[in-house]
Amino acid sequence: MMIHLSREETFLLLTCRPRLDDAGDERLVRLTRQDMDWAYVLWRAETYQTIPLCRFHLDRLGAWRNIPDWVPGYMAGWSKLSELRSIVQFRLLAQILNTFQTAGIDYYIFKGALVAATLFPDPVSRPMQDLDIMVRPKDLWRVQKALYGLGFKHGVFDPANGTFTHMFRRITKNTLAHKYALHSVTKVETVRPDFDASLLPRAWRQRQIKSFVQGDGTVSMPVFVDIHFGLADGVEEEDVWRGAGPETVLGQAVRCQGPTTALWFSAARAYFEAFQHGTVKPYMLGDIDALVRHHQEAIDWAELLLVARKYGFASALFYVFEQQRRLFETPVPDHVIALLMPNQKSIPDPGDYGDLIPKLLSRVVVNDFALA
Repeated sequence: MMIHLSREETFLLLTCRPRLDDAGDERLVRLTRQDMDWAYVLWRAETYQTIPLCRFHLDRLGAWRNIPDWVPGYMAGWSKLSELRSIVQFRLLAQILNTFQTAGIDYYIFKGALVAATLFPDPVSRPMQDLDIMVRPKDLWRVQKALYGLGFKHGVFDPANGTFTHMFRRITKNTLAHKYALHSVTKVETVRPDFDASLLPRAWRQRQIKSFVQGDGTVSMPVFVDIHFGLADGVEEEDVWRGAGPETVLGQAVRCQGPTTALWFSAARAYFEAFQHGTVKPYMLGDIDALVRHHQEAIDWAELLLVARKYGFASALFYVFEQQRRLFETPVPDHVIALLMPNQKSIPDPGDYGDLIPKLLSRVVVNDFALA
């Protein structure tokens, strides 16, 4: 059964990637010339955290002519607040990594920080809810002490009033046994934007871009940092760190997750979060497309296949990669797809939940079946 995506859904899927080919550009421009429910598009893009990327593509293509006048202003306001957060995040990330390097703490960046800084033409066009850093389990106590020395603390930021409540979290053997990340740490920075943040809707600051506007016009901007010491339950430390190494990130030498590990982790995470947690994140598909295109020569497909079989997520990668190829022509090799494909005649794979694209979109689809 062929499912025809709506114009709105097509627009959202096209604009979740940092780079489009000529055909994608033409399709996107053609969509902007047709009637679309822009309120729905903005609601979804806001939920997906892709408004800055939507704006980036529309600016790049000069495609605003047929779009309602109120849409550019909405996108610009949301993007300005998001970009302000990204700038603060990257500044504090540099401080953290410099501290780790000075202390001899082994680390690498991954998830949003890695993708935004290395794969996007403009790093601030890829919003990050938090900063994700991998460290060795043996270093966790030193890491926590170093972060507290920089002003980060465990606790809760309240965007309704700008207060932060400190809640210290002790690292115990139980932490190491049942988790693969510490409780998040937060540092609240005060910044003065070059725009009047008080004019922006409060809902933005209380949901996707948590922040608080003070009476003097400054903004309290919390930066959340997740310290990981594993990728998922059962993934061995050797596989967590395989391929990690230095790259130049925003002019600085930074240790980054290896491209092969970043690819299988991103694809598996996109799949299982969609089904197990109901988390809708189409931008993950854009991240995966960018990873494959940027690192085509560096990706070790044999290693990826071995890891997928070892940890039982081959089916998850199959659905993600096959749909990436169909929707975006992401260059995943044919033999990789064939080897990942679930075997319909063998014992059912407990990690096979089927296609993830209907789960990512709002459309409810019930296929029509007839018995033989």
